[in-house]
Amino acid sequence: MSPFAAVLRKDLRLELRGGNSTLSLVALSLMVMAVMVFTQAEAKSHDAESAAAAIWIAMVFSGVIGATRVLTAERENGCIRGLLLCPIDPAGLYAAKLCAAFIFMAIAEAAAMLMMVLFFNLDFGVPLLRTAPILMLGALGFAAAATLLAAISSRTRAGDMILPILAVPIYVPALIAGVRATAAALGGAPMGAIAQWLKIMVAFDILLVTAGCLLFEYAARED
Repeated sequence: MSPFAAVLRKDLRLELRGGNSTLSLVALSLMVMAVMVFTQAEAKSHDAESAAAAIWIAMVFSGVIGATRVLTAERENGCIRGLLLCPIDPAGLYAAKLCAAFIFMAIAEAAAMLMMVLFFNLDFGVPLLRTAPILMLGALGFAAAATLLAAISSRTRAGDMILPILAVPIYVPALIAGVRATAAALGGAPMGAIAQWLKIMVAFDILLVTAGCLLFEYAARED
């Protein structure tokens, strides 16, 4: 078994045993969707833009928690030092942590999409299916940034508070593109109107994943 698969299998097995991260992400996503609906109750109009904003807010919160959880255990018992001393490519270690955070976010997003359909009176159909790849691109990019920055913030006492302050500003351009693309997809816009936003998201995904693979070794060091 490759080191990447071994680390990823370990994280997923721990999550299957406890389920704390997934349950926390799903509960937080549902809370965000409920708050968005209640704050717009007087407006009496739950349009595509409001639904897109709600699901992306839920994704950002779930991404921050998911990236923190995949590195907190290693920091608490010193496992991260052992992993870095092992003959494992740091890029492979980062990729395993990124995949674990991405899987946790994908589960939370699936629950958020279901609640989005119910709360915002949307239909199960082609527009909803078109949002799936957009959200997956967004989850990949944000998980890449959050996993790298979590390696830095987890070394501080207030790491849970510092991580969103670091991650969200970096991802703002892709976040705007994701909200616009999701709103356009839910509104039934043609693919030409969505493609320009998808290009921005793909570019950010490539940039953030590459940066994580190159910098994770230095960000995770304890010296």
